[in-house]
Amino acid sequence: MMTASALNIDIKFHEIDLFKNENRREFYRKINPLQKVPALQVGDTKILDSHAIALYLCQIAKEQNLYPENPIMRAKVNQMLFFNSGTLFRIDSYILTKYFAGQWPVSETTIEEWYSALDFLEYQLKDDWLTGNKVLLCDICTVAVVTSVLQLVPLTQRHERVQKWIENFQHLNFYVINKRGLLRLNSYINAFKAIHA
Repeated sequence: MMTASALNIDIKFHEIDLFKNENRREFYRKINPLQKVPALQVGDTKILDSHAIALYLCQIAKEQNLYPENPIMRAKVNQMLFFNSGTLFRIDSYILTKYFAGQWPVSETTIEEWYSALDFLEYQLKDDWLTGNKVLLCDICTVAVVTSVLQLVPLTQRHERVQKWIENFQHLNFYVINKRGLLRLNSYINAFKAIHA
């Protein structure tokens, strides 16, 4: 949604409530047999991964500056997209799933794995953004994952650049979408905590 907003692309949005298991209903399984969100349907074609959707949006945008044409810069963006998808999101999904399954806290090994992943982001953030001095697609995709976990596992002092990077988003109009999502996630976290206290 942030990518679409940044690119001025209108999409028809249908909310899938994971807490009501709507992703497991027949109508959604026809869209995505994996029962994961998000999914994008374009005509008869279904795109079933958030990174693939974001890349598709960059490719159809009339004008875009989130996914560079330069092969080296594109490789840097891809590297961070793959890191986000394969490492950060995997840990994010595990932590949030455990929390809402009532299996909290997670192990110290999991927490340290998360912080080690953030160490790599800290290393990457030599400039304001993950691949240089301008926000690119990898920043948008990655900040959504990082900030969701921060609802349960706060940053440490060794992640000052990550904190500054998150603060850089506050000045971007499309980031209000992530703020809304984080408020909603936080309300679910607090409601679950109150029920299971």
